[in-house]
Amino acid sequence: MKTNQQDSKLLNTKKVRIQKFGLNIRYAELGDRDKPAILLLHGVPENLHAWYDIAPSLSQDYRVLAIDWPGFGGSDTFPDLKDHNPRTFAAVGMDFLDTLQIEHAHVMATDIGLSPALIMGVENPERIGQIVVMDGIPFPTTAYSSWEVRSFGRKNSIRAKALIKWFPKISAKIAYNKGFYRGSNIPKEIQKKFLADGYNKITQNAFLSYFQNNAPGQAYLESRIHEVQQPVLVVWGRHDRFINVRLGEVLAENLPNAHLEIIEDSGHFVHMDKPEELLRVSQEFLKKSVFQIETMMG
Repeated sequence: MKTNQQDSKLLNTKKVRIQKFGLNIRYAELGDRDKPAILLLHGVPENLHAWYDIAPSLSQDYRVLAIDWPGFGGSDTFPDLKDHNPRTFAAVGMDFLDTLQIEHAHVMATDIGLSPALIMGVENPERIGQIVVMDGIPFPTTAYSSWEVRSFGRKNSIRAKALIKWFPKISAKIAYNKGFYRGSNIPKEIQKKFLADGYNKITQNAFLSYFQNNAPGQAYLESRIHEVQQPVLVVWGRHDRFINVRLGEVLAENLPNAHLEIIEDSGHFVHMDKPEELLRVSQEFLKKSVFQIETMMG
């Protein structure tokens, strides 16, 4: 499916069948193919259109690739719901890069994309460059999570089923009212796409399954966090009411080569709440890190 509406915030999309997993993955591609690649990994309740402000701006300097996770947006789901987990999603990210014959890429990820991004980095140090992550849960802890997030991870949680399966419109309203600093500013056409996914049973199952199969991947990442050698920019919204900013500080403290940026007047959805600030700190970080690496090598 392609979107060609003039002045639309929706990203143009296409699909590719990834080689290892055999899934059809929907993605958006912007920018010159000769430029460095950067892979954008969305969170929930979202799909690749969440990067509507970020992707076009990054495409001035990068080949931007934004994917829908399996089971989300326009991507195929896994037959086995247990495959919706951080380690398998990390493998999907690498399979996507392999299929497009991209040898090296930077990664920007939010929410459920945070753990897969860091796992991609630790398992593929020669292929993954700088990493930008924001507002996710890298470790098996609920100490910094809101009641909604804690509910998603509990097996057979009535609250989780109510939020995801029974009342998706109410769930979306909670997410966007609570996830922004002072009210959602998501364009209506983007919200419409998000809500359509919220009513989709495949996406509902993928959403719930990811959270309920999250802990082993988080434990794996926690055990290897000291091996992440890439420069990592940890970005957090000061007023994230789903995942407390303190977890961003803990993550940065545990990474060998990290820089923390706390975005003021921002909630959980930094990439949609304060895109200008995210772009500013990310572009400074990416350019500075490239300069540092080139200096060390030359």
